[in-house]
Amino acid sequence: MKTPDTAPALQRTARRAWDILVRNMADGTRVDQRYVSWKEALEHLAEGGVPATAEHTEIAEFLELLEASSVADPIDDGGGDAFDWTDADLGEDTRSPVSSADGYWSRHQAAVVASFGRSTEHASAYLDRSSSEVLARLAPPRRPQAERSRGLVMATAGSGKTMSFTALTAKALDMGYRLVIVVSGSRNIQRLQIQQALDAHLVDGGRNPILRLTTAEHDYLGTEQDRRSWKFERTDPELPLNSANNLRHTAPRLLAVKSNPTVLSRLVRDLAEYGAGLSDVPALVIDDESDPWSAVNTVRPRRPRPVTSELLARLLELLPRSQYVKYAWTPFSRSLLDPAGDGILPPMDYVVTLPRPDGYLGAVEVSDGNAHVARPWRHGGSSLDDDGSLRQALDMFVLTGAVKLFRQATSRTYCYRSHTMLVHGERKSAGQQQLVERLRRLWEEAEYGGEGSVRRLNRLFDAELIRNADSYEEGACLPARFEGLLPYIRDAAERIGGSSSPVVGMRATRHELWKILVSGSVPPGDFEMEGLTITHFRQPAGDGAGVRSFGEWVGRHHGYRDLVRMYVQLEAGQDEDWMQASSRFESLCRAEVAFRSQLHAMETAPAANQLRAADLTALAAYHLSRRHGEESVGTNGAVSRWRSYCSGDPLAGSRRDSGSLLPEHCTAGSAG
Repeated sequence: MKTPDTAPALQRTARRAWDILVRNMADGTRVDQRYVSWKEALEHLAEGGVPATAEHTEIAEFLELLEASSVADPIDDGGGDAFDWTDADLGEDTRSPVSSADGYWSRHQAAVVASFGRSTEHASAYLDRSSSEVLARLAPPRRPQAERSRGLVMATAGSGKTMSFTALTAKALDMGYRLVIVVSGSRNIQRLQIQQALDAHLVDGGRNPILRLTTAEHDYLGTEQDRRSWKFERTDPELPLNSANNLRHTAPRLLAVKSNPTVLSRLVRDLAEYGAGLSDVPALVIDDESDPWSAVNTVRPRRPRPVTSELLARLLELLPRSQYVKYAWTPFSRSLLDPAGDGILPPMDYVVTLPRPDGYLGAVEVSDGNAHVARPWRHGGSSLDDDGSLRQALDMFVLTGAVKLFRQATSRTYCYRSHTMLVHGERKSAGQQQLVERLRRLWEEAEYGGEGSVRRLNRLFDAELIRNADSYEEGACLPARFEGLLPYIRDAAERIGGSSSPVVGMRATRHELWKILVSGSVPPGDFEMEGLTITHFRQPAGDGAGVRSFGEWVGRHHGYRDLVRMYVQLEAGQDEDWMQASSRFESLCRAEVAFRSQLHAMETAPAANQLRAADLTALAAYHLSRRHGEESVGTNGAVSRWRSYCSGDPLAGSRRDSGSLLPEHCTAGSAG
């Protein structure tokens, strides 16, 4: 009896069990009706049949239980090839202690389908691949000996970081991890966004309960109830927690905590109190390095290790089976440029580089000169009180919303659950409120749907969208004439302005958001804005802050890359600042393209030249400390230039590379 290797798990398990049973019946000692009945049932299941009787169902349930058991070695009774119990894609012993059909990943996939609708295929495939890449590097939770690992996941800015490590969390829970701690940035809104994503995609009070020690309302408080939660239940007290039977009946603990000394101190205190009881708890600690664009302005050579890093290091020491995964969203993250400041936290075991997701717009397009995004607004040297740029940004926001609805109605490829515009405001709440009122006034004056707005939007359509229709593949999905958008303009305006106000604060994180967001106390880049299409900011700076603002439109824009715009309102005499910030951002993008190109060449080099995590610091500093020329640095000769650079050859770089992207006081410390 033959079945293909790609057969479903139940079919393959039944085949192997049938082989074993047949061999044991060969000597004639096991020929009673019970064995004959089992043989027939196993043969039926092994041929791909579904359970047809109560006996078939009972045997199938037993085989599923056996497959999810703690037996890590292949079944082998001394004859024939052993059946491979492991998942070939994810490495040793990565199966879930629960049925895959009822697992956390299944719950996550259902939530992704609900979130992305018709564009699920693109998002789900990327999340599946990227999370499996990382999962394969984690230590199997049921391995007898305890082991830690430290890893770096290097993705692309704006590629959906929260969704990425939420997907990893789902698969890790299925794999058997029973404690997951996600460390967000230091701001409440960052933690809130992560908590809401975990709740929406993982928490299901039915089949797979999760014990949440943090919620959207509060961070980790360290209450008496919280402290009792650290006593993990064991079905079999004689076995360690990481045995299959115990894992199957132990509710996972899930936390999303701020990178805050007070919060982390509480957590470390309570873990230390529980002590040796954590020795067999499989734990995953995810560290989200937020604000990817500020590294060039915040790196300080030989800075003291932050208190939060000290506490996080202590937390990892308390968890002998902890797997630490740091997510960085640019090659020039703070942890890479200044590893001394984080002590033991920089990853030393492995590096995973994730590919760009579908529909991504970022450094490559900037480097190639194909990112037609920035729109500087010069209006006769007028002051910042001029509303011209804001009016055009609002018009473009409505127009691009109408285009999204048109695409959604005419093609099943597109689905847009969010459409947002970001307007940079002042840090002070009074100035922020004034900007909110100003935007509301401009919205009312625009009278979208009236004859005047139709003429404005028609001119904007001809000037901005038709000319760039061939910029990206989705640009071809436009009506031949502006009149084809008229039915959708009113709908877009109603979605944006309906229910309450067209303008909301940055704390609005609910799904299916079609609104104008005003940034205030939250620095740009610290918060993921779903569906971000239009950005407006003023007074560009030539330093790292300007780079930070420029980077906000970078990200995954599936189905609307051609619609992304950034409006910059220039005051009289600010042209030089604008050019400086623009040049700095473009240089940083070229440096990133060169870095990733060289990194790819090194990763595909012979085994003797494999990339080590420690190499990334020097490689990042090498590219960041040089202002790359207009041409992209290709892979030709990249490996040899890298060897020369590592050997201390001062002429390893291109002669066109001159002028540091780092501040002068940081160059020596980062490159050295």
